[in-house]
Amino acid sequence: MTGKLTKTITTFILLFFIALNSSFAISDSESTKVRMLINLMDYIAKDYKMAVSNGAIVNEFEFGEMTEFSGNASKFYKELVISNAIKEDYDIVKELDNLQSLIQSRGNVTEVKVSADHVKQAIISLDLVSLVPASWPNFSNGKSIFEAECASCHGQAGNGRGSAGVGLSPSPTNFTDTDIMQGISPLQAFNTITLGIEGTSMRAFTELSSEEIWDLSFYIMHFQFGTQNDLVGTSKHEIELEQLAIMSNEELIAENPALDIQKLRTTNPSKNDDHIAIAKDLLNASEEALRKGELDRATTSALEAYLKGVEPIEPRIKASDNKLFEELESAMLGVRTLIKSNPNEQEITDGFAKAYAALDEAEILLGEAVRGMLMTAALTFSILIREALEAFFVILAILSILQSVNAKTAIRYVHGGWITALIFGLIGWFFAGYLMNWDAQSRELMEGVIALFAVSVLLYLGFWMHGKSNAIKWKAFVEDRVKGLLSKNNMIGLASFSFLVVFREAFESVIFVSSLTLDGNPDSNIGVLIGAIVSAVVLFGFAWSMLKWFKKMPITKVFLYSTYVVLALAFILAGQGIHAIQEGGYLDISSFPLNIKWTLIGLYPTYETILTQLVVFGLIVLLWKVSARKLVKS
Repeated sequence: MTGKLTKTITTFILLFFIALNSSFAISDSESTKVRMLINLMDYIAKDYKMAVSNGAIVNEFEFGEMTEFSGNASKFYKELVISNAIKEDYDIVKELDNLQSLIQSRGNVTEVKVSADHVKQAIISLDLVSLVPASWPNFSNGKSIFEAECASCHGQAGNGRGSAGVGLSPSPTNFTDTDIMQGISPLQAFNTITLGIEGTSMRAFTELSSEEIWDLSFYIMHFQFGTQNDLVGTSKHEIELEQLAIMSNEELIAENPALDIQKLRTTNPSKNDDHIAIAKDLLNASEEALRKGELDRATTSALEAYLKGVEPIEPRIKASDNKLFEELESAMLGVRTLIKSNPNEQEITDGFAKAYAALDEAEILLGEAVRGMLMTAALTFSILIREALEAFFVILAILSILQSVNAKTAIRYVHGGWITALIFGLIGWFFAGYLMNWDAQSRELMEGVIALFAVSVLLYLGFWMHGKSNAIKWKAFVEDRVKGLLSKNNMIGLASFSFLVVFREAFESVIFVSSLTLDGNPDSNIGVLIGAIVSAVVLFGFAWSMLKWFKKMPITKVFLYSTYVVLALAFILAGQGIHAIQEGGYLDISSFPLNIKWTLIGLYPTYETILTQLVVFGLIVLLWKVSARKLVKS
């Protein structure tokens, strides 16, 4: 490969990781200010009514706090802008000024709450800090932490009457007081436990991990319903974790008066019920909007039904029943296509019925008995083999060529690239909870962009190899180019490319395999380990055999067969890349008249994916002919 391509690949790798880590760009001190800003808005919205009533100050201390809090909020926001953690938003600045003015003039309680909530939601929408736990909190762990760290002041029953809390001013919060707890969200509790409250005995619990603080924050929400409801188990939830984390009881009821708040605050969701229910509710909203002719709302709800309801559980479905996974994906894709086709009433009914039926099947599948260790191992093996094959053949093609010219240094660079990618994948395993809750659109976009970039590199690599499949050309290449290849920075390009193609598959594998351990069964972890070991042995054994076979093959055939493999993978990844971007909602979907779908070769029933693959196929044919003519002339 040329030095220019090397620089292109390396630059792409750097840009990719810059983009990947953009959500972690702010420092710890900036993150603290963001949380403080959100927390201050919560306090003002909740406590201002205790400071002012009908335009008169009823509590000087509380009013002083409200004035101080609103001033600090403006100060924190300005500091975040100055440090370039965020870009200045005039609407937020204007609302912060309005909030200060309302408080100073002893404004209406409702107006102050609306203003504070507006600022809070604007800051939350910037997505600067994590606002939800990686997985559903553990009530049992929360209870243990409460008894060890909090009960001394807040009391074993959470009523604020602990022995260590006697005489404290202000008194420890009474978690059984429904008037207080109606306006508190787990997020506010999380921020308070993380940051503490200046000027009070409520210190920051820096020794606790984020996971432990979320467990505690969700646990204390149950006290308002009485200790008899302590840890009552699981039930079907109507809303998702994000809403339950960032919204107070008041906000939840205002949005949906039919919600059973006690059930939501005192139980964890039954396995999978939350996502299936979310998908069905959003599909229902999409169907209603479509029947009313509200196409934008119908499209948005249908996309959210996939991203919020289906996409988080897709790995588990795919791991257990790949056919159902494809049916469900097609049904959800079909709904989004249907919306744009000006359907009649019967077409709407039929189209949405397919999606509901697929969701019903998924609910039954995921609600079945827990898998045994051997079944988990078998599923892990099938996932890893399936995900690894594409990258495996690319790396094998490159290694076979380098092996044929005895380019030992270059071979080490290629091995270094894919091994580094695997290490990143193993690291990702320990952050699987975060990856499973990472914005679905971002995941799809990342997979799609990497796939399309790989297509361009594979096309170049394929025709570079094809140009060396002629014996005379090969002789000239060995004499004139091999030494140059090994003495330049091209080996960095080889390492970067091997990293890229393996990292894409490692990332997906972590998502899929980690889904097999979400049932909490210890045997699942052992099964995953067994499956991973067996798949590694099989892949390495196959690779060793293939490289031995290539070594006995004439070098021109090595180049020719490697060309076939690389160009075929370029064709496959072209379809998969466009499909991933469509799933993320970044590209429109136009259904192909024939429902042809073959995921093995990246074929999906949309005009966009099919046309992309046809373009790639046309480029392959064209460049092949051009390359063949050059070989004839030589």
